[in-house]
Amino acid sequence: MRSRTDDLRPPELKLLDDIEQYGVHLVHVPEEGQQPNFSFTVGMWHSFEQPEVIVFGLPEEVAHELLDALADEASDGRKFLPGEKHDDLLVGYPVRFLDVPRERRGTFFGSAEWAYDGEQFPCVQLVWPDKQGRWPWSAEVRDGFRESQPVIGRREDPV
Repeated sequence: MRSRTDDLRPPELKLLDDIEQYGVHLVHVPEEGQQPNFSFTVGMWHSFEQPEVIVFGLPEEVAHELLDALADEASDGRKFLPGEKHDDLLVGYPVRFLDVPRERRGTFFGSAEWAYDGEQFPCVQLVWPDKQGRWPWSAEVRDGFRESQPVIGRREDPV
């Protein structure tokens, strides 16, 4: 993890302070052009040996609560790993965790790459189904749902 230095700007100091105090810093990126909004963690790997997590298409408040809850669970030793399905994280919806390939991380995890300062860190994408139980990669899912939750991770199962 990057060390504090005198030349860091206030947002960089806040990121490092949050990781030191809470074990995680949350980043929210608004929708821009064709890119939907997304949120991700920084510090989970450093603090809890839990891969960093990214989620697309949720309102900022919902994403914040979800990622904060994941950090709380990770601080208690629970892991959310690629290929896993969990039924107890979103009320009424199962979620899956997909491995985010290294070559896709720079596009989405800029703050994490800065914070880790060249150290390797794993990442997972949290995905959820639509109201009919269809995943974003399902052929019959609505285009709007698929576009709001692009799959950047690798699926390890044939669902």
